[in-house]
Amino acid sequence: MDALGSITAPLLSRLVHAVARPPTDTPSFRRGARDRAFAKLVRARLVVAPVLSLVALTFVFFEPTAWRRHLLLGVIAVLLSVSTVEFVRYRRQGIEALVLPLNLVVMAAGQLAMVTASGGLFSPVVPAIVIMSLVAAVLVEPLAMTLTVLLLEVPTVWALAWVHASGAPVDTLIPEIFGAASALERGPAPWIAACLYSLMLIVASRVGVGVRRIFEELFDEAIGERDRALAMHAEQSRALTALSAELAHELKNPLASVKGLAALVAKTAEGKPAERLGVLRREVDRMQEILEELLNFSRPLVPLSMEEVELGALARDVARLHEALAAERSVGVEADLDAPVSLRCDPRKVRQVLINLVQNALDASPPGERVILRVRAKAQRALVQVLDRGPGVDPEVAERVFEPGVTTKAQGSGIGLVVARGLARQHGGELLLASRDGGGTVAELTLPIEVAS
Repeated sequence: MDALGSITAPLLSRLVHAVARPPTDTPSFRRGARDRAFAKLVRARLVVAPVLSLVALTFVFFEPTAWRRHLLLGVIAVLLSVSTVEFVRYRRQGIEALVLPLNLVVMAAGQLAMVTASGGLFSPVVPAIVIMSLVAAVLVEPLAMTLTVLLLEVPTVWALAWVHASGAPVDTLIPEIFGAASALERGPAPWIAACLYSLMLIVASRVGVGVRRIFEELFDEAIGERDRALAMHAEQSRALTALSAELAHELKNPLASVKGLAALVAKTAEGKPAERLGVLRREVDRMQEILEELLNFSRPLVPLSMEEVELGALARDVARLHEALAAERSVGVEADLDAPVSLRCDPRKVRQVLINLVQNALDASPPGERVILRVRAKAQRALVQVLDRGPGVDPEVAERVFEPGVTTKAQGSGIGLVVARGLARQHGGELLLASRDGGGTVAELTLPIEVAS
């Protein structure tokens, strides 16, 4: 038995660390990361927008010019509405609902309108537009950013310079609360400011695009290295899986011979030799069970053979199958059925999952307790719970027991639950462990009633 453990434990450990995912579709993965960053910006905007609105409302309160107040109030209403609507769409529909170019244009137009109402090119808000152009260039596509800068922001800057210099259609863009600063409008200052801000906007957008490309190159390089490492681990995993299957298969025949010879010798043995032969046969049986679980783990999941199944009847059969074993341990086993639950599944594989769960529950149950198979239908999903009154499962261990080689049983192999969860997920379902109220464990298997085509 120790020899078998020394063989299977390293194999299982290496198999766990060799589990690999398929290479990532780098452009879509990179786009997804960028979209998530933009989603964080959308959430942050919902916090920043009210603060900026309060500042603008304070300005409106002290500014006597009617058109400034109306324009600022309109901009505040639009920006708050857009921020709220986009946040709600993001919460309900996810990142896919966010349209980056539309957000960029709306926010840029709102900022330019706020600049116009709060002093034009001499507004304290203008530097914020430059900063936002830099941030936006990192997040959105370069073409969209370039068009926004060249067709919206720069023309608006020069239009404001013309309004400053000509005094049309308003006498001054500088609010009265700024005092004598309006004298700056009639000199070269607006044109100098227009040149500087245009240059700053173009440079900021180019710097943002450059930063974006640097991050994309670093990201692609990191993803490429990861994919190469995953491909190597996948190849090692396939080799180790084949080796473990071949090893388990080759060991089964000698064990069967040992078990047969022990049975023959036991017929003529008495006393201590008979007891020792009984221990030998039980250990051989346990070794064969471990090898069978190892074979189930190492072989790929064969395609499902789907048919219409009444899950309650299947659970009742599994309960009957274990009645003798349960009686030996003075434990009851029963099926708790509500209304019939029919679904399409592979009955052989679902039965294998339930057998594994019931055997674990029987191993954990003390004498006098009961193991219950509860079958229910819940929200278009079939639910099977296997409940016991054993020592329970630590929440920190509840997920780790689905890793190969991890077990809470003194003589467990740590493979059965791995196979069981794999079969559940092959059906589009899930297998979880949790603590039961009042003590014990709940193993919960969920399966879709309608299989997606």
